[in-house]
Amino acid sequence: MDGEHDNPNDQTPWEQTAVASQPVVAETLDTPATPRAGGWTITLLCVGIALLACCIIIPQADANRRLAYQHQKLQADLKQIQKQGAVNEEFLKKVANDPTLAERLAQRQMKFVREGTSVLKLDGRDPIEGSPFLLVRVPPPPPQPPFHPPGGRLASICRDPQSRTYVMGAGMLLVACGLILGYSPRR
Repeated sequence: MDGEHDNPNDQTPWEQTAVASQPVVAETLDTPATPRAGGWTITLLCVGIALLACCIIIPQADANRRLAYQHQKLQADLKQIQKQGAVNEEFLKKVANDPTLAERLAQRQMKFVREGTSVLKLDGRDPIEGSPFLLVRVPPPPPQPPFHPPGGRLASICRDPQSRTYVMGAGMLLVACGLILGYSPRR
């Protein structure tokens, strides 16, 4: 049937009547055929997605910062323990190789002072009463400042689980409003 009725003179009277009865639509450049979406659509979508992203990213970033803080603290503790181990190793080598040091440690432990020797007084303390382990004591590393996550008002709202729920709900509502207001009917 394609090409049968290309010429209007070849059409049947019923077809000519159907074509003639259809209204002619005038297209103008001034008025669009469909109404445009509101200007708030993209804004609402962006704000809603930004709120959702803040509620998800800020707590995770805080957790990552806390892990990095703990990692630094553990690294400082490890260095201190390694230093203490090296000092202990050196002390044990000295005790094994120096019989005088071993004898002094034994006398100190037994709280015995050989005749003809004097005891060195340090800071008003009795050296016999002191522990030989103080000789190899390595001071602990300086304490780290307490962990404080950075951020402002929005970050503190996103950290609180209850307020985060409300902010996420508001973000989803804004996304839904943006999608609904952006609706345009089919042509």
